[in-house]
Amino acid sequence: MRVSPEIVAGLCVVRSRDLLKMAQGDLAGTDPVKLLWAIAGVESNFGMNSAPRHEQGYCYSGRYFDAKATSEWGCLAHCSYGPWQVMFNHFPPSISPLSLLVQADGHVAADASLQGAIGVLNAAIARGAKNLLDLVIAYNGPADVEFYAKKLFACLDRPMPQYEDRVLA
Repeated sequence: MRVSPEIVAGLCVVRSRDLLKMAQGDLAGTDPVKLLWAIAGVESNFGMNSAPRHEQGYCYSGRYFDAKATSEWGCLAHCSYGPWQVMFNHFPPSISPLSLLVQADGHVAADASLQGAIGVLNAAIARGAKNLLDLVIAYNGPADVEFYAKKLFACLDRPMPQYEDRVLA
């Protein structure tokens, strides 16, 4: 599944206002649009690889296994979704994994994915994240912080494409 980088860029611009102000420590002055864009770069090559990914840690006998979600959704509950590859357990109960698969020109599922990503980031900011490494750990876990951070820093410098106004409607 692909979501065009133009759609990803447009969503970053529109939804960036939902990200809590990053005023603490080294996060002060971080451009929220560029941060959201960079995370999409790391997670899905800016939307070009937005297919759901099964994550073993959320599967049977995994560290984050959720029996209730699994009984309701099977292995769909063990996946991350969209350009920001947000784990299913980070979405509100009103969101089903089936709705995250609906592509409606790439916009619907991508917007849900971004809102999930912002929820994870806002929780980290509210807990006192002071730098991008704190956000990386909150977003992707502590296992491969250096690798993820290196990719994130590289993606922060990638230019964003022009987006169409219809993406924002």
